[in-house]
Amino acid sequence: MLDFRTKFVAAGALALSLGLGAMSAGAQEFINVLTGGTSGVYYPLGVALSEIYGKGIEGARTQVQATKASVENLNLLQQGKGEIAFALGDSVKLAAEGNTEAGFPGKLDKLRGIAAIYPNYIQIVASKESGIKTLADLKGKSLSVGAPASGTELNARAIFAAAGLKYEDLGRVEYLPFAESVELIKNRQLDATLQSAGLGVASIRDLATSVPINV
Repeated sequence: MLDFRTKFVAAGALALSLGLGAMSAGAQEFINVLTGGTSGVYYPLGVALSEIYGKGIEGARTQVQATKASVENLNLLQQGKGEIAFALGDSVKLAAEGNTEAGFPGKLDKLRGIAAIYPNYIQIVASKESGIKTLADLKGKSLSVGAPASGTELNARAIFAAAGLKYEDLGRVEYLPFAESVELIKNRQLDATLQSAGLGVASIRDLATSVPINV
């Protein structure tokens, strides 16, 4: 399992130095960290970053907010409802372009990049008994593609388009967070889940220890 702590602390230190500069210039003292679902990678990293800010910035009050991740996070930042957030790189690009199909009302011009945290991988995980081993095998099967208009769901759309597939080719499409998707697979109510996350994400580790899977 990949240990993110070393890379994250380094990135967190960079974010902290930028934050300290902003605070000394008289910026707001409340810091809302926008993350993702509690079973994903963003949430525990957000908790760690919140602790770094809380301890390193005198007088700062921090909060960690669970969200639908990338798209919602970027829109919340634009609206001034968060100070720092995690997001997929392709979602950031679409936000800067104002891609309405991706869930952005227009060009988001209040965003600033701080650091790249870790490599992100799109992982399609199926129960072994589903017989799914390739993208083509998903036809007629049930698949969870993440929360609607989330960064994960945008990845799912892009992958399907590249493979010449449509959601209509599936037996059923679910728009669920990682943890809920895993529970359905464990209970034999879902064949597969598409998750865009770092290696070692808790939801997939949980599934792998519960039922035989194909990745």
